[in-house]
Amino acid sequence: MQPAGGLGHKSLRQVVVAVLVAGLIVLTVLTLANQRAILSETERSARQARIAAVYQDARFWVGQEESLERKYRLEPSAAVFKLHDQAERRVGADLRGVLALDGSSATRSFVERALRDNGSYADATQRMFSAVVLDNGPRVRFLDHVVTDPIFTSLETAVDKRAARSAERARESTEVLRRDEATASLQEMVGVAVILVLFGALSSALRRGRRARVAMRAAELERLEQLVITDPLTGLRNHRAFQEDLATELQRTGRTGVPTALVMLDADDLKTINDTHGHQAGDETLVKLARALVATPRGADRAYRIGGDEFAVILHDAGEWAAFEFAQRLLATLSPGDGRDGVQATAGIAQALSLRTRDALVREADLALMNAKRFDQDVAIYTPEMTPFRESALEAQEDQQTRKLARALALAVDSKDSYTRSHSQTVATLCAVLGAELGIEGARLKQIRLAGLLHDVGKIGIPDSILKKPGKLTDKEYAEMKRHPQLGGEIILAAEMPVEARWVRHHHERIDGHGYPDGLSGREIPLESRIIHVADAFEAMTSDRPYRDAPGELFAIEELKRHAGTQFDAEVVEGMLRVLNSSHARVPGEETPSGDLEDHVPLRPPATV
Repeated sequence: MQPAGGLGHKSLRQVVVAVLVAGLIVLTVLTLANQRAILSETERSARQARIAAVYQDARFWVGQEESLERKYRLEPSAAVFKLHDQAERRVGADLRGVLALDGSSATRSFVERALRDNGSYADATQRMFSAVVLDNGPRVRFLDHVVTDPIFTSLETAVDKRAARSAERARESTEVLRRDEATASLQEMVGVAVILVLFGALSSALRRGRRARVAMRAAELERLEQLVITDPLTGLRNHRAFQEDLATELQRTGRTGVPTALVMLDADDLKTINDTHGHQAGDETLVKLARALVATPRGADRAYRIGGDEFAVILHDAGEWAAFEFAQRLLATLSPGDGRDGVQATAGIAQALSLRTRDALVREADLALMNAKRFDQDVAIYTPEMTPFRESALEAQEDQQTRKLARALALAVDSKDSYTRSHSQTVATLCAVLGAELGIEGARLKQIRLAGLLHDVGKIGIPDSILKKPGKLTDKEYAEMKRHPQLGGEIILAAEMPVEARWVRHHHERIDGHGYPDGLSGREIPLESRIIHVADAFEAMTSDRPYRDAPGELFAIEELKRHAGTQFDAEVVEGMLRVLNSSHARVPGEETPSGDLEDHVPLRPPATV
């Protein structure tokens, strides 16, 4: 009986071993089959994702064609023409790229039709651009509404549908991959459960292998999803993500009333960098700008690259003035001497205080950006006078001459004091924003922006020994400094800008009549001069100087309120407070003793501030 008992135990052991081996073989075969199926589905999913990304890029460049067509009608230039031509070529390249990834007959038929439409649209826009150059308005409108719009609509609709269909296929493929992974996981768990009864250690090893595979698949799925909304060069979110996020923020603003600000930026002279140093240097410039955007406080989570040299930042819970300060901080990090040589940018800002359409806000920020470039400014906030209107050829020529003259005068002041450039630009922006808040409209709003830019031009005639003196001025020096509004008015009057000259002359008059040069009081002082006075004083108290740190915004607000009705116009001060409150822009700072607010150098204080 003992041998028989021993043989039975041995047979059982052999059966257990045989079951274990068979289970291991079955589990190994099942795992290999699952891995092969999942790998095949992963490759198919990745291919669908690549096709979707190419379609999304084609949709972006189709939109760029229309955007640049509108931009050329507003501001015809060789640069815009070249960018439009580039967008056309990129659409064609993307369509051919789709064909390289998917050679099916349906795709080939679509691509051939889309390429024909893109070519027809390019021919039509060429004729429109020629009509724009000839200032042939009727022909431009005919080509726009009758010729280009139908072609573009057909092209855009076809590409959008294909892009949406491709994205849906990519999502379906991703879902199939997830279901396959779930099925594979279930099968493996069953196999592990069987093996666990026979060999626990093997079960633990199999579970660890399964977890590693699940993590790899999850990471791959996340990478594919991020690929669709990420700019490959800079790592920022792309145009598609920008459109979706901006719509979400504007809906939130509509529900809550919390403001949203949009900052649009252009990298300056990128074409020159590409032509001079090569496209690799141009790419490095874009990457540096992207890094600066991410490094600047509030820019990290909502920075986007939306075009070739175009970037955007969405600032939630921030109005136009907070966005202006953000843009100034950003551009300051790009100034020479900080390790980012050659990186310069221009910014345009618009805000939403209630529900706005996405296109309207983008258009306003774009107009502010173009206005900043026209006046050679670093940053501009949108105000209503920037909206394009039909001008006669003579008016357009006069406006261009005025801008050139203003830039020349501002450059002359900059040559004496480099601080004046940033000060004058900020004052000009404040004047326009504050003027719009107080109901100034149209050409008058443009004039006050210009007067704010030139308000310190009289300092051309002030000796450097006084202008740059680090200590308090003597009575004689102070009297000389007080001549600069009068000198500025005379210079601007000689430049055939009599209205702006009068405003600049009186921007240091006081409501109580103790100002200069003419001792005007109350309503005798032009409203625009009163606006420049408040904007000038606010900027002086919130910016650092070579000889002292800024007292701060909280101090500036309290000083404006304390001197409202004596030094400053109370209504203008109230307007300034509304601008700041709507912008959520206050930055707490330490209180400092009250000082003189009249000029931008340390003067002997008058009897009252």
